[in-house]
Amino acid sequence: MQTERESILTNKEKLFLLTKFVEDHPEAEIQDFYKWLYYGEFGMEESSLIMTGRQSIPELHIVLSEIKKEESETRESELIWEPMGLAARFVKVYVTKYYHMDCPVKRLVNLLERSPAFRGARMSFKLDWNLLKETALELRPELSRRDFINFEERINFHQLPALPYTEGYAEKNPFAYRVVSQKLFFDYFPEFEDNSVFHPFSGNESIIG
Repeated sequence: MQTERESILTNKEKLFLLTKFVEDHPEAEIQDFYKWLYYGEFGMEESSLIMTGRQSIPELHIVLSEIKKEESETRESELIWEPMGLAARFVKVYVTKYYHMDCPVKRLVNLLERSPAFRGARMSFKLDWNLLKETALELRPELSRRDFINFEERINFHQLPALPYTEGYAEKNPFAYRVVSQKLFFDYFPEFEDNSVFHPFSGNESIIG
C-alpha cells in the first residue's frame, strides 16, 4: 500500500507529527516551529541561492560542496529523509546520507527545482499554525500565548515570511539538507517510502531505509 501522498492528514496524524517534532527538539524556539511548518506547506522556496546571495553558483555545485564538507568531518544524518510540517507536501532530504545511498545528486537538484509546483495554501498554513500553537503550549509550559503573539507581530505574520532557523536549533541540527516535494521524491525513490511516518495509525509499517 502506498502512502496517500495527496491526502490531507487527519488531526490525529498531525498531532503525532507535531508532538514528535516538539519532543525531539527541546532546543527549538517558536521561530523554529514556524520554519518547520512553513517548509512543510510551501517548500524550500527561497532556497539557499537566494538566502546567501550565491545565485551565480549552480545549486549542484553547492550540494556537492556540502557533501564534501560533511564527509571530511565524517558525519552524516542517520536518516535519509524526514517529514516537514503538517501538510504532508514536502520532505527534508539529508544530502550526504542520500548520496551515500547511491542516489544521484543531479536528481535531487532537479526535484528541488520542480518542487515549487507543489506549494500549499496560506489558509492551510494558518490553520496548522493554530494547531501547532495549542500543542506547543501544552508540551512546552515555559512558552506562553503572549510569546506566540509577540512572534507573529514581529514577523508580520499576515505576510507569512520565510525565516531562518535560530542559531541554537541550527547547531543542534547541523546536517545539510534540501526540502523537496514528497510526491516527487517517493515517485523516484519508492524504496524509501514509509507509510507509518505520515500515517502511524494505519497499521502498515515499512522501513525508511
